[in-house]
Amino acid sequence: LGRQVRLAFGGFALDRYRRLIAQVHDENGLWLQGEMVARGMARVRSLPDNGFPVDDLLLMEAAARAEARGIWADPFYRIRSPDEAEGDIDSFQIVEGAVTDRARVRDRIYLNFGPDWRTDFTVSIETRLLKAFEKAALDPMDLKGRKIRVRGWIESRNGPFIDATHPEQIEVMPEQPPES
Repeated sequence: LGRQVRLAFGGFALDRYRRLIAQVHDENGLWLQGEMVARGMARVRSLPDNGFPVDDLLLMEAAARAEARGIWADPFYRIRSPDEAEGDIDSFQIVEGAVTDRARVRDRIYLNFGPDWRTDFTVSIETRLLKAFEKAALDPMDLKGRKIRVRGWIESRNGPFIDATHPEQIEVMPEQPPES
């Protein structure tokens, strides 16, 4: 459209397909990624070593979702429950549920969302990444009983599975007061 843009790089400049990873700003201050998320044209996907704060994008996404803007009007993009995750293997999804248990086994922490870790939805975090989680004030071992939202590629490893490589993939949901 003949407009000048500025690319802002927050970490790795290329993804595994050698595509540029950048935030795009136009000459009038428009932030392309923020605008797309706010209009419901995209979901938030963060990457390790991104360097960009994801919080603003998550707030924009929540507002778009609450108002059913864009993709959020389509049930395909709904937030999945842990029980639904098996039907979404090999796709990027957002899954929300309560962590029923957690375990540290060798070099990984596992967050389990059901009684059978062999078949139920699980989130895995390599222990070598815990410094980043600590810096973000997120201790995975403290998440038992908490409701979280995790976003990432669902794989099949003893059931549906997301490998969390950075803390921005996990949102801890506010605790709800018990019903009287």
